[in-house]
Formats: sequence, structure tokens, C-alpha cells
Amino acid sequence: MIRKATISLCLVPMLLLAACDGGGSGPVSPPSPPPADYNYSPPVDSGDGWTIGSAGANELDVSILESMMDDIRSGQFEFIDSVAIARNGVLVFDETIRQSTDREDSLVANTDLSIHREFSVSKSITSLIVGIAIDEGYISGTDVRFLDLFPHPSYLNWDDRKNDITLADVLAMRAGLEWDEWNPPYTDPNNQLINFYDTHVDYAKGLLDLPLAADPGSIFAYNTIASITLGQAVENAVPLSLADYAMSELFSPLGITDLEILTTPTGLPNGGAGLYFRTRDIVKFGQLAIDGGLWNGDRIVSEAWINESMTPRSDLVFTNPAEWDWELEGYGYQWWTGFYDHNGQQFDIRIAWGYGGQWIIAIPSADLVVAVNSHGYLGEDGASNQAHALVQQYILEALTN
Repeated sequence: MIRKATISLCLVPMLLLAACDGGGSGPVSPPSPPPADYNYSPPVDSGDGWTIGSAGANELDVSILESMMDDIRSGQFEFIDSVAIARNGVLVFDETIRQSTDREDSLVANTDLSIHREFSVSKSITSLIVGIAIDEGYISGTDVRFLDLFPHPSYLNWDDRKNDITLADVLAMRAGLEWDEWNPPYTDPNNQLINFYDTHVDYAKGLLDLPLAADPGSIFAYNTIASITLGQAVENAVPLSLADYAMSELFSPLGITDLEILTTPTGLPNGGAGLYFRTRDIVKFGQLAIDGGLWNGDRIVSEAWINESMTPRSDLVFTNPAEWDWELEGYGYQWWTGFYDHNGQQFDIRIAWGYGGQWIIAIPSADLVVAVNSHGYLGEDGASNQAHALVQQYILEALTN
């Protein structure tokens, strides 16, 4: 089932708490007793396309995974809401930790604790949808002029270089448009993304009306509106609405039936930050990245698109400030690339990363995909790093082969 909700001023929790909630504090509850020790059992077989297996049979040390869950439930990883793991193409772990919904769920009236907002993980999923549209011939390729994918007769702040923006430039966050959504941070109401949400209806037109700040293809500038606009480009090209096309060509073939979608004021799915999925379902997108676009032997997206998406177009350095040795070092077509240094071994990783700590972490050399959903929505220090701490402190340690 898909439910849609339109973006409002409370779209992003990065706004101050008072923007969407009342202030004040309620009565203090007595402390809860510590949870009982966690005992591992394989995930439930829900008929969603996953082969279900045990962690031990797939060469993961169960005792270490049990220690991980004990530490999460004791509060050592206070932002973690859910964790799912696939090894050797088999779902071996699926646990939801959170015990209540939050303001992000209220935006789409979600009451299912296992369904979580994915923020910029949505971008990586949008990239898969773009790739399918190219595979099926609805879009000629990544070298197509981006403006040719839209019907607008003219644009504000015209610059002839806008004709040079390609689909590849937008996918790689190198469109050259004047944009900075990282400074000031999302928690500041003067953030450019927050202001854009508040002042625009047609997001694609608003994006392409922006002035150019650099030659297209020359500079990386992370842009959520550009990712949403990629979805509009697909919707303009295919015979279905974007939501129906995504369901027909990607979600349904993957056995994904329950999700939520935030939409823009024109009804377009927010493919930049507004998709909601079960954690075990987002693991499937990471499995596609490992298996070259195949799911249970069926072709979902071409291997060529997977390879293009995971090839860095920008060299970036996001070095982890804490004790865990991981780095993001590149950005492809809406996917990050990087590596772990763990016990003297380097593991290359392919990542989808959402604000507040949503992660799909695909580790091809270990045939391992980890998905983590978290709720560090107000920029808390260490919120995103907790997912990587789980991977290195427990999951990679749990590998027995």
C-alpha cells in the first residue's frame, strides 16, 4: 500500500522543534527496568522475496550480534531505530528497536514502527528509477541535455550555459546552479533548502530558474531539489506517473508493497528526501548494488547502470571524526563510495545516506548489506556515526569467513 502526503512547512524535522511541536516538558516517568538479554532468531519469512536464513549458517557469529542488540537496547546507541542485515543474498537479521513513532511519521500518518523515513537514501532509490527509464529507452542516456526533459518555454536568470547541463551533471550533483544547502545547517530556518520548500510549488521550474554559479559539470554541490527534479524528468518521459512507474518497475518486482511517500505541492513524489520504507526492504536496494541489478535472478536494472551509479564523479573526503575507521571518498550517481579500514583489511563500500542516520551500506567483497535507520534529526553529534560503529564494532567482527 502506498500513502502520499504533501510537503508542508513541517516537512523537515531539521526545523526548530517549535516549528512543528509544542514546547515544554511533561511529567517525569520512573526509569524503565533494563531489557532482558537479547536472544537471536532469524527474521520472519513474510513472503516479500527474501530468502531467510540464520546468521550462523551465513558465517556471522551470533553471539556478537546478540551483544550488539544488548548494547543498542541498553541505550549505548540511543539514535538507532532498526537494523537489518543480508549475507550471501540471504536476510539473516531484522530488528526494530524503536517503540514509538515520531513527527516524521505524522507527516504521512504512518503508525507502523517498522516503516521509517529515509531522507536522502531516497536519492539513491531515485537513481535506480532513472536507470530503469534509461534501460527501457524512455530517456536516451545520461548525456541528454537536462532542459530537454522539461516543457518550460523559458527560465529566469538565463545563462546560455544552462543548455550545457546534462542529466549526468544533475545525477552527480554537478549542475553548476547556485546552491548551498549545507551552510547554514538544516537546523537553521535560513537554510536554502528550507526556504525553497517554503516558497516554491513547481520544484523543477524553481530549480532551473536558479542562477548558475559555475560551469555545468565542474563543481560538486549537494542539492536535494535536484534529486526531486530527477523524478520529474522521469515522470515527463514515461507513460505512467512517477509513483506508478516506480511501483511497477522497481518496488513491486522487489516485493515491496508497503511504503509511504511525501509529495511536493504538485503531487510529485519527493525522491530527494521523502520516501518511507521498512528497513528489510531498503536492504534490497543494497543487494541490487552487490548483485549488479539482479534480484532473485531477475533483471531489475542493468548492470551497466549499477556500475555507472557507483563510479565516483567527484572526489570527496568525509573523514570520520570518531574512533571508527571509515571514510566517504566519492560521489557517483546519487550514491556515495568509500571504505572501512578494519583489522588491517580495507572493505570498499557503496552507500546510501540519509539525514539523521539512515544508511544502506553495501560491502561487495563480503557479500554483505547492512541497513540502519536512526533518528538523529536535530544534528546531534555522533548520530550518523552510530551506524558505522555498529558495522565495525560488531558486524564486521562477526564475520567468520
